[in-house]
Amino acid sequence: MEESTIEAVFILFVAVFPCGIFGYLIAFKERRGLISGFNDKSFSNPKAFGKNVGISLILFSISLAFIAYLWHLGDVTENQMSFYVIFLITAVVLNYIYGMIKYRKKSN
Repeated sequence: MEESTIEAVFILFVAVFPCGIFGYLIAFKERRGLISGFNDKSFSNPKAFGKNVGISLILFSISLAFIAYLWHLGDVTENQMSFYVIFLITAVVLNYIYGMIKYRKKSN
């Protein structure tokens, strides 16, 4: 097996599948307890927050699978792949922060 194939399969099993599965569980099966430090009472709309986080994880996993496939084909260099992964992680974190700001209960 080629080195890029092994790396792409590693990315699939270590990042893509877990993020996709957890995103599905959080967004559609309402398993918001999988979100670290999550408490339903702290949010004005916990279902919307969970759906927001879960869908961002699903989109992350789909994008990462696509990047891994391009890596396997040799269409993406190592530097480009690193940039794309950092960009995707930043997007997920910013989406989480946005959800925290939007759905967090306002204390009086």
